[in-house]
Amino acid sequence: MINERGYEAATFQAIAMRAGISRPTMHYYFATKEEIYDRLHREAYSVVSGAIAAARLEETLMKQLAAFTAAARELDCPYGSTMQFLITSLLEQHRHPGLRRSGATVAEAVTGFFVWMVDDAIRRGEIGEDVDGPAVANMLSALFWGVELFGGFLGGSDGVSGIAKQLNRLLSQGLLKQSPAPVGVSANGLAI
Repeated sequence: MINERGYEAATFQAIAMRAGISRPTMHYYFATKEEIYDRLHREAYSVVSGAIAAARLEETLMKQLAAFTAAARELDCPYGSTMQFLITSLLEQHRHPGLRRSGATVAEAVTGFFVWMVDDAIRRGEIGEDVDGPAVANMLSALFWGVELFGGFLGGSDGVSGIAKQLNRLLSQGLLKQSPAPVGVSANGLAI
């Protein structure tokens, strides 16, 4: 319900109806909508931390990325609602700063994992030491959230496997056949 309507529009009544229970029954288990939101975040954190644990067992960046995304999808319920919730919660945290405390642990765990993964790849020599590690970690994080947004809301999960294959190819072989011309950076830090 929160995935479809957003935090503000998802009322107790609507959440109870979707769950197939009465509003008083919902109030028996949860005093506030914030409690429901926090519970959803705790469940999402367990999915993400399980995916991170699976990925940390792998020995290369590509295998870690593949294990992380595969485990996240496998641990998510069959309809992908946990990943959808994580995407919408990132947006909701910007609309409602009070929600940031409950969602911070999931976002921090994902960010921390990507930073660890890139640092580990640099340490192993998979990525050159001259590479801007934090920028690469942010890029991988942006790709992950973008693919999850696409899979959860825009293109459906059918398109995600094709995207994953192309990302694998992009990261392992490069996209361009020839060396690209250097890209300048504008005063505001954007590529020109």
